[in-house]
Amino acid sequence: MDIEFHLLAISEKETHLKESKTSFSIIYEHFRKFLYNVIIKNIHYKSHKEEFAKTILNEVFCYVWNNPLAWEFNQKKHKSPDSGFKAYLSTIAYYKTLEYLRANESYLKNEMPKVDDVNNDWLFNLEANEYETLESELQKKNNVLDGILANLEPKKQDIVRVYFQLYEGGKKMRSENIKLMESMFNTTWDNIRQIISRVKKQIKEAAKKTTKIQ
Repeated sequence: MDIEFHLLAISEKETHLKESKTSFSIIYEHFRKFLYNVIIKNIHYKSHKEEFAKTILNEVFCYVWNNPLAWEFNQKKHKSPDSGFKAYLSTIAYYKTLEYLRANESYLKNEMPKVDDVNNDWLFNLEANEYETLESELQKKNNVLDGILANLEPKKQDIVRVYFQLYEGGKKMRSENIKLMESMFNTTWDNIRQIISRVKKQIKEAAKKTTKIQ
């Protein structure tokens, strides 16, 4: 894609608006996914993360629309116009993100951890022994686990399944897996631990009942 050509076309929006919009759409579609991922990785707040990222994304492209000739390819710094323009957009995004978060600082300081409601499984108090290894028992308890999962809402079922897929017996959950689960389910690690704690207790209780019957 000839980025410089499209930026030049955007700069002529006062006389050739249709062509300018076409060039802007081409640039937007080509870079928006990349830029969205850059922005969302730099937003560490849990609530409204996607909303904030989309707002900042729009602000970056508004800047490009209003200042199309502010960038030019520098062969000494970048291998290609594509990589150079990505670096340029990332720099704008960085400062736009800081600016946006500062503007919302008072609101974000009062951010509360996400929970579904005041009476759900997330709020179950954790105990120190809740993170003992259950992996050695899970193969024998698949039917028990399936029965427990059937009584959970779909989101919580998925959380439990992913947790046991990522968990390594006898070890603490890796930090990258914690971040992955937080991102996948758009919630906090404390919330995830709460639901896992409740399910583990249910597994233990069901296993005890099965043993007594036998």
